[in-house]
Amino acid sequence: MRASALVLALALLGGCRPEPVPLRYGEDACAHCRMTVSDPRFGAELVAATGRTYPFDAVECLAAFVQAHPEVEVHSLWVVPSDAPGTLVRVEDAFFARSPAVRSPMGAGLIAFSTAAARDAALAGEGEALDWAGVLVRVSEDAPHAHLP
Repeated sequence: MRASALVLALALLGGCRPEPVPLRYGEDACAHCRMTVSDPRFGAELVAATGRTYPFDAVECLAAFVQAHPEVEVHSLWVVPSDAPGTLVRVEDAFFARSPAVRSPMGAGLIAFSTAAARDAALAGEGEALDWAGVLVRVSEDAPHAHLP
């Protein structure tokens, strides 16, 4: 009886896939800077291959954490698009911008959007459109010390 229960438990766990969890604004502490995640127009989450989730208060914190912690095996990366506050979208499906007009939680002026049209309208010619690779480059250039242990 015990062996069959163990087999069933392992089968059920094997079917579980790591997924993001909703950010708890006002409660979660950013895994990078330790600030409280508080603005529903911003935020991000790393889902590790183990299923552990890491909350972030800003796109730049997620990017800096990914660069500073290569030991964390990433399953997926998620960001909150400012045009859909409180929701999470995969970084591959998000559209990013960097603008001096944006007051992001950590001050890097990085922001995510759910569509290119929303990003372009928000930029209105001020700032630059980025993809996730561009975000990583900008964060690396702005804060090279983020790579140090």
